[in-house]
Amino acid sequence: MQKKTHRANWLDFLRGLALVLMIIYHTLWDLENLFGRTIPWFTDSRAFLLERIICISFILISGYSIGLSRHGIRKGVMVFASGILVSVVTYFFVPDSIIIFGVLTFLGVAMILTTLIKSQLNHWTPIIGALVFFILFLLFYRVNQGQLGFLGFPIATFSGSLYKNYVTTFFGFPFPGFYSTDYFSFLPWIFLYFVGYYLYLLTQRFAKKSFGPIRKWGLISFLGRYTLPIYLIHQIIIYGVMYFIF
Repeated sequence: MQKKTHRANWLDFLRGLALVLMIIYHTLWDLENLFGRTIPWFTDSRAFLLERIICISFILISGYSIGLSRHGIRKGVMVFASGILVSVVTYFFVPDSIIIFGVLTFLGVAMILTTLIKSQLNHWTPIIGALVFFILFLLFYRVNQGQLGFLGFPIATFSGSLYKNYVTTFFGFPFPGFYSTDYFSFLPWIFLYFVGYYLYLLTQRFAKKSFGPIRKWGLISFLGRYTLPIYLIHQIIIYGVMYFIF
């Protein structure tokens, strides 16, 4: 008899909540950028803040979840391949909105890397690890713009020679003229991913509990179980609905 597995439904709920916010954001983005509808607040800092909250949530949750996963490399390969599929599809069908090194590509790489170096990460006291990598995330946050610093205050600049091709772009040093509607480079986001993993280590006893059956957490938790397939099809559905309406 196959052993019944338990899921941390509270984690699925958080993932599902981030997914719902992402769908709302992409719907607004499509209305503003593809269908010519004016959404006054969507072009100011509030929209950017919403987008950052969604992205940070997904990365932290994924880093946290990798601590619970027994098949991190396999899942990482699947997510990475999905990211490549998104790049190919956008290249051929919507080149004006092409996605290169998007969030799925990054998450796939981060899953594989974290799984491979878990034993090294585990040598650090979780609270120290979380703090160190969070500081590194803040320090490298503007690496794509050539800066090293905190909260918009640069303390150093990177040499322009680092920003030269697709390899450097993957690592966080985009070449001049590089364009992608969804770009998550290895730096600085890998540091935030490690923060998520250390948050798991800090709370692993709590994390391994499954808080009751799925019905107690509702539809959002259910959606959180199928984040990847929903992510891959949601823009097609949104675009189809918007096209039909407008």
